[in-house]
Amino acid sequence: MKPRDANDVLREQGAGAFREAFDKAPRQTRANGQNGRGNEARTAPSRPASWSDRRLILSSAGFVQGFVPPDYVIFGLLQRRFLYSITGKTGAGKTAILLLIAAHVADAKKIVDRDVEQGRVLYLAGENADDVRMRWIALAQQMGFDLETIDVHFIPGVFKISEMQDRIRAEIKQIGPVSLIIVDTAAAYFEGDDENSNTQFGDYARRTLRPLTTMLGEPCVIVACHPVKNASDDNLIPRGGGAFLNEVDGNLTAARTASGVVELHWQGKYRGPDFAPMHITTRTVTHEQLKDSKGRLIPTVVASPLSEQGHADIVQAARSRQDELLVALRDPANRKASQIDLARHLGWKLRDGKPHHVAVKRAFKELEKDKLVTGEPGRIDLTKKGETALNTLVQNTPNLNTRCSDPEHI
Repeated sequence: MKPRDANDVLREQGAGAFREAFDKAPRQTRANGQNGRGNEARTAPSRPASWSDRRLILSSAGFVQGFVPPDYVIFGLLQRRFLYSITGKTGAGKTAILLLIAAHVADAKKIVDRDVEQGRVLYLAGENADDVRMRWIALAQQMGFDLETIDVHFIPGVFKISEMQDRIRAEIKQIGPVSLIIVDTAAAYFEGDDENSNTQFGDYARRTLRPLTTMLGEPCVIVACHPVKNASDDNLIPRGGGAFLNEVDGNLTAARTASGVVELHWQGKYRGPDFAPMHITTRTVTHEQLKDSKGRLIPTVVASPLSEQGHADIVQAARSRQDELLVALRDPANRKASQIDLARHLGWKLRDGKPHHVAVKRAFKELEKDKLVTGEPGRIDLTKKGETALNTLVQNTPNLNTRCSDPEHI
């Protein structure tokens, strides 16, 4: 008589047997699959190949036995076997954030108060591999990890993922299970012929990106995405619209706030409990290994997470800068000054001593949003509301300091 296998059990007892069989699997085998550090993936009875191979109707007990607990890479944020997009405008810090996440996962280092499960990371650097190299070298210095030993692996360059999946799968078997795969970016690896086709982007997510979650280790997959055209910060939906969004398990968003901090949250879709926005700061750094052909240091950008208090301090500093700019606009000459001249007047400098005109631009935009000013640097006008706010500010804070202590964090 032919011995019964897992599918025979499932046909007789329903899908609940899958979970029961997994629970009875050897502890070490299961652990290997969960933490991505062992030599084998989690072993469990395979699911039936088709609906005809198992019963359709399950009892309540059989149904709930099929529950698979969430397997987090970052607790409360990213789950294994899930496909996520992270959408942000150009310059919002997507690559810096993804490299930061990769380093934290590989080193099992908490992100502020969030637990991180240690695991191997695979990073597909398709959009600009040289830029990713520079950022990674600089991040190692900032975070103190060893570039030689950290368990993060890279595939530089653009290729057709669908045609290389078998090779990727084979090479992952050589290095061991992975917990996280990062694709930077969706546009770089897009395999269609029309970037404006929502249907093609939906197919791309389903047929090319989703299968990455089935690699050895059942990794979480995060794909960096550009937003739809002319997107505002409250409409950061990945290119491909609803067709793409329907195929992912969550769309994380990266949006730079008025204080210059990047807010990491979600829009459109997120499977799982809601979470409070995370705040991340980006900054420009240099590294002795990063020089041009003439030996000059090349600046690059890295990210670091902010605690609640750190974020509150930066927000307060940004508000103070807005007040400083408003006070400076008492002088009609300053209303005609350029951003660079206003930065010089206020003493807002970058670490290289150059005027931080971007700080002026951001402060002005916030004053404009609050309807305190109109126009633009070079031809600024105060509104009636702005005049009132300025008078109140001067009366209440006559000794207002117009110097920014740390403008580069703007």
